[in-house]
Order: sequence, then C-alpha cells, then structure tokens
Amino acid sequence: MSALLRRAAVASFSLILIACSTPPAKPGLSANGCVGGVLPPPAGMSAAQNPELLAKAVGAPGKGGLCEGAVYRQDAAAGVIVYRVWDNAKPGSRLGRWWSFSQPQGPVAQYQAANAICPAWSQLNSVVRCQLKAGVQVAVGPGQSADCAPDPDFPPSPVNQVYVPNTSPDDILVENCEDQGAFPPAM
Repeated sequence: MSALLRRAAVASFSLILIACSTPPAKPGLSANGCVGGVLPPPAGMSAAQNPELLAKAVGAPGKGGLCEGAVYRQDAAAGVIVYRVWDNAKPGSRLGRWWSFSQPQGPVAQYQAANAICPAWSQLNSVVRCQLKAGVQVAVGPGQSADCAPDPDFPPSPVNQVYVPNTSPDDILVENCEDQGAFPPAM
C-alpha cells in the first residue's frame, strides 16, 4: 500500500472514531438546550428584526423567559389576540409582559409546568384577553428552564410564549382587554 493510501485510510478511520465518540443530541433538544421550536407568526403578524427586544425576552438557563425566539410585528389593523394568566392579588401585574397566543387551559400546576412558571412568581388565578396594538413588536419562542427552589424546577418547555414589552401603565402595548374570569374556569 502506498504512503498516500495509508494516510487516507488512517484519516478515514480517525473520522469514523470521532463520529462514533460524539454523543448524539437528545431527541427534540436543540444545540442550545431548547426543546420545541419557534412557531411561525400568526395571521396579521410578520417577522421583524429587533435584537434588543429578543435579548430582553431570552433568559439564561434556570431564569425563565424564552429559551430561543424570534421577533414578530403586528401588521393587521385588527390586533392579534393574546391571553395572560395573572395573580389577581397583584393588580399591577394584570397587563404584564408574558402572554400566549392560545387560550390558557388548566389545571394551574399543569399550566405552570407547561410554561415553566415557578409557583412563587404568580398564583395564576385570573385570565385577561387583549389585542396587540398596531405596529407592536413581540418576541415569541419556547420557554427557558426555571429554577423554582424550594418548589421543583421546570425544564425547558416546547410551549411558545409571547413577550410583550409592556413597561409601565403609560406604555401598554395591548388594547381592548377583557377579563375572562377565574383560572382555571369552573367546569
């Protein structure tokens, strides 16, 4: 065997060893540890570029927020509907930053786990439904893990959340809000 063929055989064997020694990624887990993926924008919204907004929404492992995300802009005249489950003992949190495009479903513990919301952060006992204002940009993506000590921690979640950058009572980016009552609703 020529020296050139021998080197090619050794290089091929080395590549095979490297490939076999690299552990496969866990199914459904992206390279950055997120599960699921960012859903496409709903009707009435389009993709937008806003790295600053996305940076505010994406959280470090264990801190909640989005695990990864994309920014979407409200384009339609009639706003896209968003839902928020909140703690009615904290009235100032009614129009907070974390929302969903989907009507929330209970029970509370299931909703907390699906959205990686630590019990200490909110009692999650009321629902409000609003529309996004025209031109508003939001960040959307699957949930980051949450360290909830002394309660159990939550791993990253495939459920997409919507970060609406409401910053103060004078800078609310939702409108036409309607209280939906208790969460979960009585059956």
